[in-house]
Amino acid sequence: MKLCLLTFNLGREFALDELIEVCDRYGYEGVECRAQADHGHGIEPDTTAEQRAEIKDRFEQARVNLAGISTGCRFESLDPGERQEQIDISKQFIDLAADVGAPQVRVFGNAFPEGADKDEVIENVASALREIGEHAEGSGVDCNLEMHGDFYRWQYTLRAVQIADHDRVGVVYNCDRREPSWGPISTFIEPVADYLRHVHLHDIESPEYPYQELFRILRNMGYGGYLSLEASPSSDAERVIGLYARLYECMYQLA
Repeated sequence: MKLCLLTFNLGREFALDELIEVCDRYGYEGVECRAQADHGHGIEPDTTAEQRAEIKDRFEQARVNLAGISTGCRFESLDPGERQEQIDISKQFIDLAADVGAPQVRVFGNAFPEGADKDEVIENVASALREIGEHAEGSGVDCNLEMHGDFYRWQYTLRAVQIADHDRVGVVYNCDRREPSWGPISTFIEPVADYLRHVHLHDIESPEYPYQELFRILRNMGYGGYLSLEASPSSDAERVIGLYARLYECMYQLA
């Protein structure tokens, strides 16, 4: 398993070179860049072909990998036009990821609109994933649905991905501190194991989620992908990024 930094909070203000340098300094193996949020890295669909080539070259020269692009695209709308707009944006991100060398793009389900038929929403999300997966064929880029919002329940995410039925479509497991109160965390991870492509961690020092148990489960499953740290913001981002790297190292060794 490889520790990765997701720039949703920590590192969001860093320009790309600084982001890579900081992650390299503290031993992170990957960076997952949150897009559509005016972050300093600048990895967005409006980058030029020249800029994309420069971004790819920068990562090829670095020890740190571009682990993925995290979007806010979501497909729960009951309006076909709104869903298609989100699908088309997701396709732009697939193309961007292919150009800059990112292996995956994160998307959302995300919620069940009030009064909506859940089966219809799941079918709509699956159809969107299928269309994006078909667009991604030959690109080497996965479109991964995060267990987030109402789709945090593995049953909904798994069903959407299974209906989509495409090799380029997978699952992002998202640690949720509510989970231990619902049951053993293994009961949320194991059902999606065959489709698991990426994992999002949060504040790993929190006692509200059993992170060391998570590490044991993933290790026993043979998961070798990224563990992407989506931690709370800090006024001293670099220091906290460094501290989390050391904490992760200790927790993983003791798991």
